[in-house]
Amino acid sequence: MREKQMTQTYLRELFGSLFLYMMVLFVSIWAAKDMPAGLPRTLTALCPMLPVLGMLWAIVRQFQRADEYLRVWNLENVAMAAALTAAFSLTYGFMEGVGFPKLSMFVIWGVFMGGWGVIASARKWMDG
Repeated sequence: MREKQMTQTYLRELFGSLFLYMMVLFVSIWAAKDMPAGLPRTLTALCPMLPVLGMLWAIVRQFQRADEYLRVWNLENVAMAAALTAAFSLTYGFMEGVGFPKLSMFVIWGVFMGGWGVIASARKWMDG
């Protein structure tokens, strides 16, 4: 499969799952807000994780479709994003120790994904 076709297939799979995620997320938040605490509310709140599995499936399939060069290139991007996230987490952990507010894990996830995107874009731009 050519790289352009691979990318189009990946984006269809990923954004299809992302669209489903947003729909399930809004419905689960709406449904869970008026439910009493307990197992049904917890399961309702976790429903958006089902489409997340679709996103994971799309990402794994994209890696499997890629040749060795793209796999290594993407692995390096992920490793750099992980290192950036680790440095951010460690630094902010020290700041929390002196009174800064605690951050949600959503922030850490955003740092990782944002870092991955910026690193991949910068490396692609620098490669020409």
